[in-house]
Amino acid sequence: MDDVEVPVFYYDESDFVGHEYLQDADYEYEYEDIEKETFHELYQYCLWPTVYDTATYILPLLVSTIVFRLCAGSQHISHGTFHILSMLIGMYNIHHYVKECLFILIALCTFSYITLHIPKRYCKSVGIFLPPLFIIAYCEFSMPPIVWHQIRSVVLTMAMKTISIAIDKLNSNDLPNIFSYMGYTFCGVTCLFGPWISYKDYISIRYLNNQDKWWIMYTVQYAFLSFLFLTMSNCWTQWMVMDNSWKWLLAYRDALSFRTSHYFISYIASTVLLLGGFPHVLTVIVKPLKVEFPRSLVQVVICWNVPMHFWLKTYIFRPSINYVGKFGAVTMTYLTSALLHGLNFQLAAVLLSLGLYTYVEYQLRSMLANIFDACVAAKQCAKNKCSHAYNTQNSWWVFLTNMMFSGLSVFHLAYLGLMFDTSELQETGYNYIHTIEKWSQLGFASHWVMFVTYCIYFLIR
Repeated sequence: MDDVEVPVFYYDESDFVGHEYLQDADYEYEYEDIEKETFHELYQYCLWPTVYDTATYILPLLVSTIVFRLCAGSQHISHGTFHILSMLIGMYNIHHYVKECLFILIALCTFSYITLHIPKRYCKSVGIFLPPLFIIAYCEFSMPPIVWHQIRSVVLTMAMKTISIAIDKLNSNDLPNIFSYMGYTFCGVTCLFGPWISYKDYISIRYLNNQDKWWIMYTVQYAFLSFLFLTMSNCWTQWMVMDNSWKWLLAYRDALSFRTSHYFISYIASTVLLLGGFPHVLTVIVKPLKVEFPRSLVQVVICWNVPMHFWLKTYIFRPSINYVGKFGAVTMTYLTSALLHGLNFQLAAVLLSLGLYTYVEYQLRSMLANIFDACVAAKQCAKNKCSHAYNTQNSWWVFLTNMMFSGLSVFHLAYLGLMFDTSELQETGYNYIHTIEKWSQLGFASHWVMFVTYCIYFLIR
């Protein structure tokens, strides 16, 4: 269930969006002798079991979501009763799927609600982050790794909710009552797979009918896409690329398997949101095509998790840019994301690497766009509003330049995504030795490429 949410690169613009692998001769496998399984075997032993078991697993969640929808739309249920029912549905889902974290989440919400009532002179913006960070640190050091790895994303979503509502109410005396606060934080639709939604959007479901007549079709579409990506992650990638392939092809395979598992979680979350009565605009969580065929790494990290992009940009990047500058705000954004994901070296290494990559890429491409008056910046100009003299419509070299940076982004994604492979460490979380081992197998190629990219930027700026 762990949905590792990669953070985003922010600029304030209009759009939002200790282990060695011992090889003994007696245990070496001759991959050349392994025959590729037939499609029938793939269907019988992977595709069908994966789809059937997962559908059975999430069925209680879908039923509880329908109950939530009926409660939200009923005129015979008061607002206070609705919030209580929302909280109870969420607690049921958490107890059913990840009961290990139920009391931890209750403690997190309780402490966070108390901080809302502490006078501002004693608890300013820094104090808002203390309850979730304390709970995350407690989980990191007291829980078995396999349990913490399973509940990490649930705690992350809850932490984002408590922090956002505290910052929103920091300059206001209009604090939510305990029932609406608990109903929002334990909302049965978003408590497991997310995504983060604002308190305002949660409240509005009682007052506004935001869904159009096609919501059932969208729900079916999202459900289909989620299971499609699930089979790609569990079955198709391993079937198409054998274990005896070129090491960079294996790196791309493992990274693709990780990304498609994230798409599965995201589309399941979108399905549940629509089924729960939330508007279609809130269900856009991930944009797979823009991740798999990116213009830049900046686009990748924005489209990886749109709600988290909005959250980090609104509550971390924009407030901090006035105090620490643009580069400092980017660093603060990625550090915050790393801390909220837990005290994990591998996640921090990948996230901070992404922060450095996106910053250097953004600065270099912005500079090249200004020097050559060409549409080669990391962010594409709006349609029919490009002010550059040279663009992909009238200059072949602009097209090739953008394609080169796109290929470079795919290269970096394969390198960074290799960390989240399907080894035995997947169930307990990956340690720092696994990270160094994986990157060393590829000669730290991506970091060297980024170093060269920075040198080019430094020399021509």
